[in-house]
Amino acid sequence: MENTKQQKKGLKLALNIAFYAVLGLVVVYSVLALFSKQEYNSTSVFGISSLSVQSGSMSGTFEEGDLIFVNTNFNVDELEVDDVITYRMQIDVDGDLITIYNSHRIVEIVTYDNGNTFWYRTQGDANALVDDDLVFENDVIGTWKGGKLSGFGSVIDGLIGFLKSPAGFFIFIVLPCFGFLVYEVIKFVRVVSDYNVQKAVGDKDQIRQEAIAAARAELEAERKAQEEANKQV
Repeated sequence: MENTKQQKKGLKLALNIAFYAVLGLVVVYSVLALFSKQEYNSTSVFGISSLSVQSGSMSGTFEEGDLIFVNTNFNVDELEVDDVITYRMQIDVDGDLITIYNSHRIVEIVTYDNGNTFWYRTQGDANALVDDDLVFENDVIGTWKGGKLSGFGSVIDGLIGFLKSPAGFFIFIVLPCFGFLVYEVIKFVRVVSDYNVQKAVGDKDQIRQEAIAAARAELEAERKAQEEANKQV
């Protein structure tokens, strides 16, 4: 009996742990799916931008496959030569123009309109030549200050992409919800079963009590009848 109680207690604890673990996964999925934004090699969560490095043009500073963190709180007129900036650029992929994000170092600042408009000449640290095109100030989305995770770029890209995919939705939302439903159904069935057992036991006790009361009443009636008979004698 004691072992059975311990087993039930352990099972209940395991189910509760599983419940909160799945709930945690749902929360994580919801946060990443609802509050993250992914564009090509750029991912933003709660406004914190990170980029997966796609080439070795900045090798020695950060490497292909690294995850770098970009500071989006900056002023273009405060940028200086030698700053590493992240900017939008378009590339041709099979005839379609795709917007990507590139991070290179400023090697020259060019101003127009009496210093009111800024253009930046950039170059990858591992490249021998400067980039062909100047970067317009409105295309700069942030600056890199040294934050990075080596080798995590592809991992984060894959994780965010998977969470936003139908398979990720099925695994992290549909399956947990189905599990919750099954868990609640099992709990409901157990509650109903326990109630029926207790009700059956209660009914038996009531029947027994009524039988005992009836027997006592009958015995009392016989005793009184016997006393009356004795008095008449």
